Amino acid sequence: MANNEARQDLDRQKMRDIGRVLGFFSAYSESQTGIATYHAEYDAASLCDPKVLSDPKLLKRPKKDLDPHVIYLKENDCHSLYTEGWNEGHAQGTQASETSDLELIGEIASLAGWLAPFYTAYTTAENDARDCKVFGEVRTHFIVNWRQTGGDRRRRKGI
Repeated sequence: MANNEARQDLDRQKMRDIGRVLGFFSAYSESQTGIATYHAEYDAASLCDPKVLSDPKLLKRPKKDLDPHVIYLKENDCHSLYTEGWNEGHAQGTQASETSDLELIGEIASLAGWLAPFYTAYTTAENDARDCKVFGEVRTHFIVNWRQTGGDRRRRKGI
């Protein structure tokens, strides 16, 4: 039972962090180019689909931690956690764009590198930098921080 509660807490934090990263990308890209990269309602709908939440393979959980009879994250919880993270990330993206806060951009890049396999099919620092619309020195800083997570060295099936 303790494993299930720990797993639920991890899944909750992961969903909130995914919302934060995508919200940041959306706000930062919108302030740089006028076009938002991500949209909260579409992303939440796909990430929080009941089929995804009940399929351990789609959430990429370690098999040793799984109880096949437990849904670790409920759909309503998923939407609210994602939205909470999105709002925080969106505010941070706007702030980072206005202040060019490299520390905050680096923090988000590290988080994105760690979470990349959970929110996208392609897992490269360059693709996330492109989605976030970072350029010049900020892009270099973003990529360096993203790669510190080891994200580029992950094995990717089907690619």
